[in-house]
Amino acid sequence: MYIIFPVILLIMIVCALAMHWRKKSILKKICSWSVSEKLCRLNELVQPFGFEYLLSQDIFTSCPDAWQRGYGYCWLYDTHADLLNMVFDCEPVYFDYDGCTWLIELWKGQYGINIGAEIGIYKADSYVPQIHRKTTLFHTISDDEMPLFELTLYKGLMPLYRIARRHWWLTGFRMGEYTEPELLRLKVDIIFPSSEMRGAFLQGITQSGYSYQNLCICGQQVSFDYTVPHTLQPRKEHRIRSAFAQWKNRLFLKLYCHVTKHLCLTMDKLLYLYEYLPFAFRHMMCIQRGNRKRRKRHGR
Repeated sequence: MYIIFPVILLIMIVCALAMHWRKKSILKKICSWSVSEKLCRLNELVQPFGFEYLLSQDIFTSCPDAWQRGYGYCWLYDTHADLLNMVFDCEPVYFDYDGCTWLIELWKGQYGINIGAEIGIYKADSYVPQIHRKTTLFHTISDDEMPLFELTLYKGLMPLYRIARRHWWLTGFRMGEYTEPELLRLKVDIIFPSSEMRGAFLQGITQSGYSYQNLCICGQQVSFDYTVPHTLQPRKEHRIRSAFAQWKNRLFLKLYCHVTKHLCLTMDKLLYLYEYLPFAFRHMMCIQRGNRKRRKRHGR
């Protein structure tokens, strides 16, 4: 009995020293890499999740060929997002064009320990009556149907990032920050492939509650601010679940900041997490919609 306690104490001291040495070794290795080496390494790690890291904006954004492209979108994703610690405002805009019903949807809010925003475009196989739109699976579009999206995300009066690409699902996620969705403002610019598509979208967005006074129209481009959603929000129907998800997000953010407190850049923090706590790195990168079965199927 008298021997066991000193032995346990000795083991704990040895383990603490080993962990300290390992942390120092990882920090030294990361600091020895050049910026280009770090960027290349990080993008190699996040690409299987469907994302890439943009150093100039300090954000993660979705790749055009991300694996999520094969699953499309349905309203069920939004109604259960808080179960995956994603608490956001969403704004679906449905419109009929070229023989089928299309959907352009906006999101802004908290994604785990990330502040972020998204815009996606999808279409159904045919015209969908309004009563069935929330039960319909919408598919992603082909490359030649993609509009040019531009997103500028603000927290209060401060711009966080600006990104513009021809895409089917343009996203931007700033890691290591916290907010409530209503504190974010998203400036949206969309250049449509044709004036007919732009006209169909205008009809859909005005039916969603926006007025022409809220829109800036120039040729095939439509610009507007997304601050207060016109759609009934799923998170408002699950207030306790959403509040619990935000509590977990604040907790995980504190843990993230504590573990990576010796580093300043997001790139360095994530490389450190990957080397030191690989499971934590995988958890940080699970910022996509969808359920656990889908991620497991794709090896995530």
